[in-house]
Amino acid sequence: MAGIYPKNGDPEQHAADYGYGTNRPVQADIPAQPGSRGRRNGGVVAGILAALGLVVSKLSYVGLLLLKFKSLWFTLVSTGVTALIYAQLFGWAFGVGIVVLILIHESGHVVVARIMGLPVTLPVMIPFLGAFVSMKQQPRTVAQESIMAIGGPVLGSIAAGLCYAGYLSMPDSSTGRLLQALAYFGFLINLFNLIPLTPLDGGRVTSLLSKWFNVAGLLIAAGLLLFEMQSGTTVSPVLFLVLIFGAFATWQRFRSTALNPAYYAVDVQTKVVVGSLYLALLFALGWGMLQTSAILR
Repeated sequence: MAGIYPKNGDPEQHAADYGYGTNRPVQADIPAQPGSRGRRNGGVVAGILAALGLVVSKLSYVGLLLLKFKSLWFTLVSTGVTALIYAQLFGWAFGVGIVVLILIHESGHVVVARIMGLPVTLPVMIPFLGAFVSMKQQPRTVAQESIMAIGGPVLGSIAAGLCYAGYLSMPDSSTGRLLQALAYFGFLINLFNLIPLTPLDGGRVTSLLSKWFNVAGLLIAAGLLLFEMQSGTTVSPVLFLVLIFGAFATWQRFRSTALNPAYYAVDVQTKVVVGSLYLALLFALGWGMLQTSAILR
């Protein structure tokens, strides 16, 4: 060990000399290779473009699904919005129940139309106005139009009847009273829809029997509107719209009867069957309203 350090024992005097007056290593400043930064930037840009391409492809796929099932999306969105509005006004149970009863009614039109081979959309809800089903192809005869129209009140009346049966099974419970209210509402809207005035179902059904039923429907709608005005109650915007559109539809019905008589050619048997079903629905719905009207007291 004696030959390693000088006699004064200071190791610093024999430390390595790295130049520039220092005994510490100096890191060389080596410039980056030309183009290396460009390659890094290019990789980042390529990654961003790839991510954007993936997002666009996913959005395109979602867009195609929306276009393919747009009828379903309209139904889901309109139903959800309507249910939310009714729930805020009438409570969740009754509000959702109203929406379900209306959808069942409209589903009757859809089922019958598709059985007859008529392409139609799914129901679309309109808050405070009900719902509608659009026909992609017009009926070939007034018989098809009438049978499709009566499908809604038939299925809607069955749904209201089931609510009434549920009420009878538990009349003193809160659930029973809810079912009673829903039954009354179901009987009411289906009976209202049977007023013989297009665009209501009753107008389309009775047009198979005679175009003059629409004139009777106009008088009924006008009478109901006058009754509301005289009684001081709020005039129903639905009734007002039905009267306006009904007047135009009645004029169209008379005009089309003259221009296209073949459309209104119906055999007697079909008239008897549809007419009998129409009268039976009127009786059943009126009776149902009387049985459940206690909910109003």
